[in-house]
Amino acid sequence: MGVVRVLFFLIISGVVHYVAASWLLSTMRPEQRDRWRRRVLGTAAVLATLLAGARVLSSFHETAFMRSLVAVLMLELGAVLITLLPIGVLSLLGRGVGMVERRRADASASADASADADANANVKETAKAAPEVVSRRHAIERVAGVGLFGVTSVALGWGMVRGRHAFAMEEVVVRVKGWPRALEGYTIAQVSDVHVGAFVGDRELDEGFELVRRIRPDLVVATGDLVDFDSGVAGGLALRLAGVGARDGAYAILGNHDHYAGPAEVVSRLEAMKVRVLCNESLRLRSGDGGGFALLGVDDIQGRSGRNPGFGGPDLRATLSGLQRGVPRILLAHQPRYFDEAAGRVALQLSGHTHGGQINPGFRPADLFMQYVAGRYESAGSTLWVNRGFGVAGPPSRVGAPPEVTKIVLIGA
Repeated sequence: MGVVRVLFFLIISGVVHYVAASWLLSTMRPEQRDRWRRRVLGTAAVLATLLAGARVLSSFHETAFMRSLVAVLMLELGAVLITLLPIGVLSLLGRGVGMVERRRADASASADASADADANANVKETAKAAPEVVSRRHAIERVAGVGLFGVTSVALGWGMVRGRHAFAMEEVVVRVKGWPRALEGYTIAQVSDVHVGAFVGDRELDEGFELVRRIRPDLVVATGDLVDFDSGVAGGLALRLAGVGARDGAYAILGNHDHYAGPAEVVSRLEAMKVRVLCNESLRLRSGDGGGFALLGVDDIQGRSGRNPGFGGPDLRATLSGLQRGVPRILLAHQPRYFDEAAGRVALQLSGHTHGGQINPGFRPADLFMQYVAGRYESAGSTLWVNRGFGVAGPPSRVGAPPEVTKIVLIGA
């Protein structure tokens, strides 16, 4: 396991647990805070380092126990992080209420400062009300935080045990201008973000590919993030892609995680199993059936970082070069935001990357910072389909975003 990844887990886990510990201490009375500070911060430090340590150990000695330990620690981190978001809002509101109460008490004290002795006694009682309000707010905040953490933990636990195995088939019909009549009803099976690795193995692959085989596709495609971080496990996915028996074969593209794992190794392992990886390439399929169509595949945007020589990111101009005008174009591009560059130049773009948000606690947080999250989008005469993904990244759980296999049916416009 790379040093950068270890540091990443350590920093993220450390920050999240430190913030959680600080919040918990802030809800205590001063005398409680002094007594519990060392224990709370110590527990946070242990939890922060456990995850990074478990990830390191699992990379050298991967067993069912180590995978389970990492999974539990990842869920704990996810539950803490998700709990902190509403708690942060609640804490800000509580502090606002406390400030209002203190100002009222101060205003009352100033107004009554010149009153008689009996009135001054009442002022003192009023001034004492503010600490009582703050103490009550802290107690409510602490109970709410513990309750939210419990509910979140249960939801994430369900998402790990059941949610990430609840594969769903999504069927989408796409009308394509100039689509050959001989290929009316042509079917593509799409999988994406398989993330073969610690949390996606033979069980998950068999569950998902049972749906793929049920589609009986003409073509099967995998739109990136084929592996999690280890290129050595790509063979199991390649075997299943090729084993679908689609009459026009199996094709794949790279995602950002494939770049982390080493794109050259991922390509080599897939192509050794007869799965063609398209990297800024195009090919003509079914040209004998009314001219057929062009299947395009671009490298992932992660390639623009320059980390992997020979894999420099997407280049649609090079991919389109040499293609005859009027031939319908279907593009495989891992990250849906590439649609901003491809719209109007292809008929259909198939993407993944977002996992449909993966953890959606009653709403989809990804909508706050992503334009394309899941499902169908249209722009400039082009269609984008964003697959929710097959596997998991981060916490091995899915809530409100079941893993997806997509059946795309193409017909003439």
